Amino acid sequence: MSFTTVYRFQNLKGYEHVISKGNSHMAYMGFGRILLQAGEALEYTVQGEEQAIVLQQGDMICRVEYGGAAVIDGAVGRRKNVYEDLPSALYAPPGAKVQIRSEGGMEARVFTAYCQEGNAPYFCPPENVAEGEPGEYIYKRRYRHIFGQPGKHNDHITKLLIVGETVSVPGGWIGFPAHRHDYETEKECVLEEIFSFQMTSEGTGKGGVMQYGYDLAPDGQTRLWDEVNVIEENNAAIALPKGFHTTVALPGTQAYLLWGLAGETKRYQVQFDERYSWLKGCLY
Repeated sequence: MSFTTVYRFQNLKGYEHVISKGNSHMAYMGFGRILLQAGEALEYTVQGEEQAIVLQQGDMICRVEYGGAAVIDGAVGRRKNVYEDLPSALYAPPGAKVQIRSEGGMEARVFTAYCQEGNAPYFCPPENVAEGEPGEYIYKRRYRHIFGQPGKHNDHITKLLIVGETVSVPGGWIGFPAHRHDYETEKECVLEEIFSFQMTSEGTGKGGVMQYGYDLAPDGQTRLWDEVNVIEENNAAIALPKGFHTTVALPGTQAYLLWGLAGETKRYQVQFDERYSWLKGCLY
């Protein structure tokens, strides 16, 4: 059995369903991708889920009708690249009619959480994204909270989804020590997570990341399973229904990680691999 699964995009025009209940072990959330060429538009009604649509490259012009009225009309997001530019994002609840069009072409990636009721639609411009730069050395990274967990930036926008981005230093770690959120304990709660990647390097413009997942026995030492996925293209997402997980960019690679979490309710408690607790001083 594979505990972590990589899903490759098929580069379908319009809305591509990438991860869902039907093709994964995920019970609370899914993932999709929107790809439009110059002058194209996409229109659909959100059903049985809420969506967080995060622009990756290009431009998107958004309109959302909800409760019989145009709540968002003409909001524009633009982004050249994910490494330097802050994102624009759109939140759409169940029952919302979404229209996205692009003048020059665009790509967006979409987190979904299964629910029948959501919050009001919202367009998040780059200036309403919270940034931070914790860590030192190869553990340094830049995070962006788009729709944060309880107590963090924009935590009130979504019903269930927690969404953000992280950018590594070349050859750096994202999320080390590894953490998990599998069990209902004092230290963690049950959350599913999906990662999606982009990567670049000064030499070739290409690169790679290693996504590492594992679990430990109750003694905190004995490994129950290990899985490593090497990703070298900007066309993948990975489902993480359980286990500890961490990411490292290959030497020379600057990695971009788009992450989303969801569970039965909106909470956030994670358990770090305590074998590396001595590193905490240089991480945060």
